[in-house]
Amino acid sequence: MRFRVLRGDRATAAIAGVAATILVAGAAWFGVGVSSANPKLADVGAWLWTAARGRIVHVNGLSGEVDGYLDDKAGRRLRVVQDGSNVLLVDDRTGFVSRVEPSQLSVTQTRDLGAAGLQLVVSGPAAYAVDPAAGRVQRIDPVTLGTLGAPLTLPGPLGAARIDGGGRLWVPVTARGQVVPVTQGVAQSPVKVGEPGEELSVTIAGGLPVVVNTRAATAVTIGGDGGVGEIALPKGVAAAAKGGALTPASTEGPLVPVLTPGRSGLLVVIDTSSNSVLSTKVEVPDPSGLGVPQVLGSTVYVPDRRRGSLVVWDSAAGGRPTTLQVAEGPGPVDVFVKDGLLWANDENGDNAVVIDPEGRRHDVDKDDSDVPGPTNTPGPRRTPRPDPATTGPEPDPARTADPAPTDTGESRPPAREPGGKRTPTPSPTGSPAPGAPSPPGAVTARSGPGKVTVGFSPSTGGEVRRYTLRATGGPGAARPASVGPDGPFQFEFGGGDCSAEYTFVVVAHWRGGEVESEPSAGAKPCVAPGAPANFTATPKNRGATLRWDAPENAGDGTTYVLSGAATNDGVKGTSFTVDGLKNNVRHAFTLKARNAAGESSDAVTAEVDLAYPRRQYQNASNNDTNTLIRPGPSASGQAGTIPKGEYITLTVVCQVKGPSYTDSSSGRSSDIWNRVETRYGNGYLNDTLVATPDGGFPEGPLYECTD
Repeated sequence: MRFRVLRGDRATAAIAGVAATILVAGAAWFGVGVSSANPKLADVGAWLWTAARGRIVHVNGLSGEVDGYLDDKAGRRLRVVQDGSNVLLVDDRTGFVSRVEPSQLSVTQTRDLGAAGLQLVVSGPAAYAVDPAAGRVQRIDPVTLGTLGAPLTLPGPLGAARIDGGGRLWVPVTARGQVVPVTQGVAQSPVKVGEPGEELSVTIAGGLPVVVNTRAATAVTIGGDGGVGEIALPKGVAAAAKGGALTPASTEGPLVPVLTPGRSGLLVVIDTSSNSVLSTKVEVPDPSGLGVPQVLGSTVYVPDRRRGSLVVWDSAAGGRPTTLQVAEGPGPVDVFVKDGLLWANDENGDNAVVIDPEGRRHDVDKDDSDVPGPTNTPGPRRTPRPDPATTGPEPDPARTADPAPTDTGESRPPAREPGGKRTPTPSPTGSPAPGAPSPPGAVTARSGPGKVTVGFSPSTGGEVRRYTLRATGGPGAARPASVGPDGPFQFEFGGGDCSAEYTFVVVAHWRGGEVESEPSAGAKPCVAPGAPANFTATPKNRGATLRWDAPENAGDGTTYVLSGAATNDGVKGTSFTVDGLKNNVRHAFTLKARNAAGESSDAVTAEVDLAYPRRQYQNASNNDTNTLIRPGPSASGQAGTIPKGEYITLTVVCQVKGPSYTDSSSGRSSDIWNRVETRYGNGYLNDTLVATPDGGFPEGPLYECTD
């Protein structure tokens, strides 16, 4: 069982297992346990389920204390969906959903949804019931649980839907390789994110959707203005087990963790603010037991049901992950982020943990029967302070918890070095020769503009003289050439090919030879570029000259995608000439940068106004006879007359090709006709009768008539 809890002030999505069809009487099928008829629950808190006791408890996130609970007398297993003031309890077996009123600790509405396997998606006032198999999307009222409007039908099967920061529902339509945005129950234009049948998962990162396509190993980003970008992920993502890569329903910032389920234990962290991709391999005995990752700040938390614990890894600091035990033994641990805190709940037992962004934790006893009332709701516990005689930072409980007792093959968590750093302890990889150091571990690869930053944990045991880096995948060089035994344990690989994916092995050199790390996950020495800068469009007849500056993180392989009034998906350089446009019209252009690592959803726009550049000239060759102004570009009809011998200033609007005409007075011929405006009438005069600049078509600054 799994549920998501999201911050209401960010209006992100919460997912659970069923949706709505029939409203029934709101019978209170829970018993209520609280020490007051008017309970006061902490504003910063979460509801946690305990299957063994058939109870959900509300926990103060700042103290870890239980301050209210509900008992399910039937002892059934429930799923909790919570977002802001919306707290819904879902029974997957019966299809019942009930709404809890936190201020009264009572069930105010109950609805029979009729079937299991549906999704309930809630974010503030927006709520939807989604039937993945039938492809049915129904907008509902999160307070009454009643339906709103007609249902929407999409081609099934559907992936897990999410609600973004603007209240739009994003529904993955696997059969078409699309995600469909739904606004107030109405489907909008779909966004293509892959090919039909490819596995898709949506995460709302900082309020905006990111769609991970497992088989294509890509992440599609959708900007607030609807712009679509793409970030290439390591090829190993495509090797995920059936069901695709695991991603959280939402994250509060730009980081999106992606776990490849199966034997690889590949963990990828996408930074949507810079388009960089960080990858590592989770070092646990059996990665197949890992669940959906969550991120708080820069720290990633991965549940491990085979041990009832969390794998805790700081994506900014790198190094080896540590283990935080939550349950007393193996079993599911539900992990979510709410109100800027990470919650880890042992669903079968009485244990839970709440962790703040600094890594400080509160252990939760869900069996606490001394539930406070409104007058004695506990305040936050005092934050532990370091002893005045002790130097260095205070302990980090989330990173120093003992490993599960069943993990006999895993070393105990590393101790801190002076200054707060850890001395990583590698997982055993066999029996090294006497005196040999252990292989370097926790190799990470972070893509960057023109480089890959490779971090690792040092060897233990033996005496390492230096570390070197070996890259596979193409040309390039590491800086520095070697790292000493005391670090810093990091290389920068540059000069590579953006279109190639590289893997890295760290080699520890000792007096008896070499010891190699496991290969890293793949990484590209580049990132998807940002938007071009200073995009301008200069008008010309039936076209425009476009110019721009390359993004700061663009490399040699960067090309540009032009759309709007002209399209071209492979523009090279920083300028482009557009021809064939209609004159006397405004035209808009959109430009994005792209390379082998993807393209940003950010784009730049420019407009050009091809209004006719009207010019004034005199009429010509008017000595022998009156000059006739024609109604069209030919020597027929009459729209006006310029008297013989009179030379006037007239306005030439534009020029157009027509039948050739020869002036009998001058003997000159031309097939160019000028659209003119005069005090004797408006119409067309052949170019032999107007003193325009000679040469070309259209002549001088004039434009061709296209209307």
